[in-house]
Amino acid sequence: MLRNIYILLFSVLFPLCSLAQVYTLSGSIKDSKGEPMANVSIEVKDNISFNTFSDEQGLFVISNLPKGTYQLQFSHVGLNPISRTFRIESDRETQIVFSQDEINIDEVHVTAKESKNISTSSIITRDAMQHLQPSSIADILELLPGGRTGTHALDQVRGINLRTPTNALMSGYSTNSLGTMFSVDGMSLNSQSMIDPTQGFGIGVPNNNRNTSNIGVDMRTIATDNIQSVEIIRGIPSVEYGNLTSGVVLIERIKGYEPWSARFKSDGYSKLFNLGKGFDLNQYKLNFDAGYLNSLKKVSDIFNGYKRINASIRGEKFWNLDRYRLIWSHNVDFNTTIDNERFDPDNDYALTDRYNNSVQRITVGNSVKIFSSNPKGAFRNATFSVNVNHSSNQIDVDKLVQPFAVNVLMNSLLAGSHEMSFLSSKYVSNMQIDSRPLDVNLKAVSNWNVKALVNHQIKGGIEYSYAKNLGKGQQYDLNKPLNITITARPRDFSKIPAMSNLAIFAEDRFFINFGKVLFQNSLGIRAFTLLNLDNRYHIDGKIYLEPRYNAKLHLPQTNVFGKNLKSNIFAGYGIQTLMPNQNLLYPALHYNDITELSFYPNNPEHRLAWGMTNIYDPTNFNLKPAKNFKWEVGTQFDLEGNTFSINYFNEKMNNGFRDVTLFNPIAFTKYDVNSVDPSTITTKPSIDDFTGENQAQYHSYIKNENGSLTEKNGIEYQFSSRRIKGINTRFTINGAWLKINNRNIQPVYSVIDQNLVTDGKVRQYIAAYKNGNSGGTYESFNTNLTADSYLPKLGFNLSVSVQSLWYNSSQRLFRDDLPIGYYDIEQNYHEYTEADRNDPILRNFDLKTDPYSYYKFTQPIDLLVNVKATKVIKEKIRIAMFVNRLFIYKPNYTQHGHYFIRRNNAEDNPYFGMELNIKI
Repeated sequence: MLRNIYILLFSVLFPLCSLAQVYTLSGSIKDSKGEPMANVSIEVKDNISFNTFSDEQGLFVISNLPKGTYQLQFSHVGLNPISRTFRIESDRETQIVFSQDEINIDEVHVTAKESKNISTSSIITRDAMQHLQPSSIADILELLPGGRTGTHALDQVRGINLRTPTNALMSGYSTNSLGTMFSVDGMSLNSQSMIDPTQGFGIGVPNNNRNTSNIGVDMRTIATDNIQSVEIIRGIPSVEYGNLTSGVVLIERIKGYEPWSARFKSDGYSKLFNLGKGFDLNQYKLNFDAGYLNSLKKVSDIFNGYKRINASIRGEKFWNLDRYRLIWSHNVDFNTTIDNERFDPDNDYALTDRYNNSVQRITVGNSVKIFSSNPKGAFRNATFSVNVNHSSNQIDVDKLVQPFAVNVLMNSLLAGSHEMSFLSSKYVSNMQIDSRPLDVNLKAVSNWNVKALVNHQIKGGIEYSYAKNLGKGQQYDLNKPLNITITARPRDFSKIPAMSNLAIFAEDRFFINFGKVLFQNSLGIRAFTLLNLDNRYHIDGKIYLEPRYNAKLHLPQTNVFGKNLKSNIFAGYGIQTLMPNQNLLYPALHYNDITELSFYPNNPEHRLAWGMTNIYDPTNFNLKPAKNFKWEVGTQFDLEGNTFSINYFNEKMNNGFRDVTLFNPIAFTKYDVNSVDPSTITTKPSIDDFTGENQAQYHSYIKNENGSLTEKNGIEYQFSSRRIKGINTRFTINGAWLKINNRNIQPVYSVIDQNLVTDGKVRQYIAAYKNGNSGGTYESFNTNLTADSYLPKLGFNLSVSVQSLWYNSSQRLFRDDLPIGYYDIEQNYHEYTEADRNDPILRNFDLKTDPYSYYKFTQPIDLLVNVKATKVIKEKIRIAMFVNRLFIYKPNYTQHGHYFIRRNNAEDNPYFGMELNIKI
């Protein structure tokens, strides 16, 4: 019995003694200048469970190492890896120094690179952007899976639409773009106080293509010359990032020493110039740059253009203390864009028509980062930041107005029936609009390492944002409106209440080892609420939660054909929520004007105009945040530098923001102009001299609703080979199958044709349809093949990309031709019956849609070839050129009994460009 007890105690205590004999390897990683290097990959050969990354301080810790000999590889993008062998018999410390003179040509990417982070994202380096030669950040989206070379014209707003077929961009489904967060050096560019200043004023096409109120960030405004890298998170991001639905764009700019550099670019649409310089002044880094871009819609049209001026000053100050390292980062950025459009005086009669939209933005950022110098301590770092973003959106419009008939001037600011005046037969209207969004963001984030059963990397933080528009709104002569049918009046934006958003978040990244299998997890939650709201709003006082989870299972390394194969499986689920902005929460009052009398005799002193003004507040107090439920699963493989990744994603947002048209009956008096004989009067008549009839009509107004349903699913894939020795050529294949369903889930109302008269009255009925009148299913499948050769000894880089859109299809959402019911002018509801289809008035609610319009239309292959080349001369001069759409293949096709001829339009023509970079 005693012998058995000894054996039992030995079997229990021996493993515990063995577990106790473990050690720690820690150290720091620096570059040749002694600066810490973050995000260095540290791989332990034959035991991936110990793999890790260096932190922002360049520190790393590998714990629980049993006694033995280990081979470690330290890798960083763009540099040759460093291999070291360590004999572990006790706790050890080491220091790794990278020589930045040895470039790893296999790490030079001219395409997007799938990141090794736990969430699905693409990383675009400075090498890729220099080779691509973009004019704005909008151009780099072609490098993403599913991306394709598009037009380089900058005559309209460029919003971002991740994981969306290009033929699916529709009005009413812009939450995808509005819900993508842009961050530059940790500063958000998204504004919650950007208000649509032109709704209801009838400015028309020049403004419609340049309105960013419900689009989000206009990518044309972001220059790429000072960018070091861009990470675009398409999957489930960290809970640190909030107030979004679609994704995150993280932009990191150049910091530290840079020689004087100048960039000159010219292409078929634009001219660009940029100048920059970076200093390294005894633990103080200072960078500045400035750029100018001038773009025309057409080379032959000098009257329609877009201009951008940008400047930035950025500084970083370092303090090395005994136990901590302190970094103070600060910046001042200035950006101005000018959209203008006017008519050619030699070709158009409207010599006065002019549109000018000038947007200026000043951003001031400050952040303090504290890093622990002890790699074994629980506290790792903390960041405190304050960012202020102030914009000025100025619109100046001149328009010649020539009514074709006598029109009553509707400009009353009060509701009710009033005497009006008559509109001039010809005049020039001028409107100036002043919108000044102010956004302030305060954020504190801390990171900790905690050992509790497993290793935990804990992140926690709090964020507060304040948004207020300080603009004066629209300013114009009320007697000279831009349009004779305006439904708005001047509004002072500064009187709109400010918005305050408070959020807290916590995230735990923990690692579980199963032998040679590493299970990486990221579990987080974000809670937020809107402050300073009227208690009538549904979202007032509500706290919203966003749980997000990502997991990655690193499988054991195997040997395939004598080469090491690394692989992993990843999955994620998360909720992403976007709060309505000021434009949605505080819409402008809606004005409906009805002419009651237009008495217009020859004698001007006897003329009388009378009208009814109805004012309606379209504020939707039941508006809710838009929520996107997202999940994805995928796998990645790495066969000694040959990488392949594929993932499937599914997203559903059933309450996106959209404008919904609704109707109100408006009562008024219709006066008989013939009840007063103009030949018999000697003075101006009064309204009481006319006989009138009380009437009512349905008139429309716009209301913001949670009425858009968007469902996305797709497969993204990318393969990237190692560079083939001898020719230093890499082949990259990426693409995506994308499918999206858009649907209007709100009831749709339609007023009877105003040309149809019922008992001498018009607009007497509105119909209700069960199905929405917009939306559909859109699908595309594309593949991009890029071959790039990098020859550093010759200073030459050449790439050829073949971009094939195998097909894209669209199918319009079915809508019932017959309404489910209708309302009469007394707002009584009636079911729509068979008898109504024969009624001379009500039968017009039968849409009689051609079934052909509901067919699924599929366009076959659309292939194009792009060529780009870069030549570096003595590391001081870089000459680059590109030819997009050098070759195009778009065959004609037959579908549904029709033969479709596809002719090349202006966007299909070959597109050339060249740039020169000089460093001094």
